[in-house]
Amino acid sequence: MTKKLYLQDTYQFDFEGLIQEVEKDEKGIFIILDQTAFYPQGGGQPSDHGVIRSDHFEANVIHVAQHGDQIRHYIGPTEIELLAAQKVYGFVDQKRRLTNARYHTAGHLLSNIVEILNPKLKAIKGHSFPGEAYVEFQGNEAIDVGVLQNAINEAIARDDKTTIFEIDLLGFEKQFYKLPYSVPDNKKFRVMQIGNMSPIPCGGTHLSSIGEIGLIKINKIKNKNAILRVSYEVT
Repeated sequence: MTKKLYLQDTYQFDFEGLIQEVEKDEKGIFIILDQTAFYPQGGGQPSDHGVIRSDHFEANVIHVAQHGDQIRHYIGPTEIELLAAQKVYGFVDQKRRLTNARYHTAGHLLSNIVEILNPKLKAIKGHSFPGEAYVEFQGNEAIDVGVLQNAINEAIARDDKTTIFEIDLLGFEKQFYKLPYSVPDNKKFRVMQIGNMSPIPCGGTHLSSIGEIGLIKINKIKNKNAILRVSYEVT
């Protein structure tokens, strides 16, 4: 099982690792390492890109995906034979990582603010890909764009810190609130919290404080079939 360094530190952009396997599937050639700082696509967040190199080769990481306990680093074409147990160095594309973390953290803040403005709305889905980001809420309630935008701007100006912790389902729902979606109930899960706002289960990468987000612009609010979708961008 690959050790997930990205869960420990969003700002770790390089690391050492050992190749465990080199395989190929319908998406191409992939490398499995004993540990990685590359974030795999999931949870509504795109994967990291970057480079894996050693003294003998250099390969571009063009996609990262999780399959069970495996973190698969898909690489561009290479004519160099990659060997198991070979030491390599990974370098995450810093600009892409931080852009994705800004959008992801912005989605959490948006979820919190909407639920504060209208507690009848509950966030159920987030998609934080740049250029197509949105959060969906369950409920028929309306939200005023201007009021929401002002509340977000005020929250970012406070520059609250984010915290990460682990908790089991029983403890979470006893201490905080009942989740509107399912999570594993037989083990602890990772949770992200902004300031003293409601914590949200999440395995993504997040900024250390929301002031690092920059500006969040609400593009559109759409309500259909009791699902409210709030689309946004980060600048």
